[in-house]
Amino acid sequence: MSVVISLFLFALAIGYVEYRLKGVKRDTDNEQSGAMDYFATKEEVKRLAKQWAEQAEADRLAFEERMASIEQKAFFDAEIKKKAEEEKAAQPVVEADPSVVFFRWPADDGTFNDSQREQVQTEYTYYRFHLDDTRTKADFTFITMSDTQLSKANNSSKKYIERACNFVGAKSSKFVCTPGKAHLERGKWVIDLKARIEYK
Repeated sequence: MSVVISLFLFALAIGYVEYRLKGVKRDTDNEQSGAMDYFATKEEVKRLAKQWAEQAEADRLAFEERMASIEQKAFFDAEIKKKAEEEKAAQPVVEADPSVVFFRWPADDGTFNDSQREQVQTEYTYYRFHLDDTRTKADFTFITMSDTQLSKANNSSKKYIERACNFVGAKSSKFVCTPGKAHLERGKWVIDLKARIEYK
């Protein structure tokens, strides 16, 4: 009986030792696994930190490059503006000739309203008036600044040309104009003699 009890106690002791050994091994495996996870996480954090630092440096360099480009463009724009202003200031001031005025096109009745006179020729003016000393009589000619402007007039001849001019030849991009005559009456320039356009 005592032998059986001893064997039973011995078996229990062996089982307990095996259990403890398995626990120790399990704890050791967990510790190793935890250590490996820790070191892997640490390496990943270091890798990400390095990647973020590199990206931040690249962004900083790109930002500085953009700023330098903006500053350089602003500098060149300022220089160009300054040069243009200097060139404009260096040009002699040309006073408009008060005896020369410009009109867009005649009204339906063939007259030019004096209140609509302009001091300079533009892409919208088609007639140049040269006033006499009394400023009540004038010679006038049909004029254009570009082929586009002339083409517009030719395509709408009744509006732009025929109310104030006679013309000969097929409409083209080249012409000469013999001046017509007009006089100022109650704020309107009345045509006395139409101008003559000869197309080449």
